Amino acid sequence: MKVRYDNDIDAIYFDLKDILSYDSDEIKDGIIIDYDKNDNIVGIEVLDFQSKLKKGLKVADLPFPEDEKLTASQYFNYPIAILS
Repeated sequence: MKVRYDNDIDAIYFDLKDILSYDSDEIKDGIIIDYDKNDNIVGIEVLDFQSKLKKGLKVADLPFPEDEKLTASQYFNYPIAILS
């Protein structure tokens, strides 16, 4: 998994597969899921990440594959400055 954080717009992107996305769906306000041609999740974007964390957003709230949840959880447990 590759993770990118844009401090200017407070957005984080979890790149789950090294495949271009074919389609996207905003499942909740500011939470966008990218899919490949076979409807497999290839990426997860969270806009206004810091404010969503303060409101209680957790890894379990997002459709991470089981084998990526532990890796993703580190970005939900540390101050955002570490991501920059």
